Amino acid sequence: MSVAIVTDSTSDIEPSRAARLGIGVVPLFVTFGERSYRDHIDLSRGDFYRKLLSESVLPGTSQPTAAMFEEAFAACTGDVLCITISSHLSGTINAARIAASKLTQRRVEIFDSQSASGGLGLMVLRAAELAAQGAAIDSIVAALERVRRAQRLYACIPDLSHLQRTGRIGRAQAAIGTLMRIVPVLSLEEGQVVAKAQVRTFARAQETMLDLVLEGIDDPANARFVIMHANAPELAEANKEHLVERLRGSAALLEVWEAGPVIATHGGPGAVGVCVG
Repeated sequence: MSVAIVTDSTSDIEPSRAARLGIGVVPLFVTFGERSYRDHIDLSRGDFYRKLLSESVLPGTSQPTAAMFEEAFAACTGDVLCITISSHLSGTINAARIAASKLTQRRVEIFDSQSASGGLGLMVLRAAELAAQGAAIDSIVAALERVRRAQRLYACIPDLSHLQRTGRIGRAQAAIGTLMRIVPVLSLEEGQVVAKAQVRTFARAQETMLDLVLEGIDDPANARFVIMHANAPELAEANKEHLVERLRGSAALLEVWEAGPVIATHGGPGAVGVCVG
């Protein structure tokens, strides 16, 4: 019996793709005022950006309930492996752990990706691939640990106020970046957002982002890349073209994903990132 794979909606895997691969997805929430919407379910990407322009109150996000994870786990047969957004970015993993503790009749393993969006999505896809091949849960977890150690994710954020407002970077860092017209290249290191480089223009930030993601890749033909964007498809495609040129067309996977409402709430419109792992 194969291992069932569950994740949360910040993995940004297209719902149709997740359904086709048998991946269970538990949604986080996006809140406008007093109204909450389930990520990717009640609120599509298009609806999110329309509301962002029309609503006077900026959105917030919140984690799923333990009951939502419990329902997702109960719908699975056999062992369950749940891969979540970084515990440093969200309390989602705590809800998953509470749910897992209530299902004593089967094994439910919770794995902290220490990543988000395309980084989390790549781990989930890898887990689903191994599960389809009949791998046991411990074998999949060991493979994910290797991916987590090697994976690198970088992002360019044109407006730091979104990250500051949602608590992912400090107020001082956002203010300094704005006043000095510095564009940081952000990275996820051990699940936490850090500034990896600081440059003067958004164009240069994207070049630096690609430089960083390509450092240390010994075997590009077996590397997996995801380019992520928040309502910036042209930027994502341009970065993909530059990456293809520098890779000389060789990569095991190179896809463009649009971030969902929860990730876009933190990054803001126009954000672009790239993950390899």
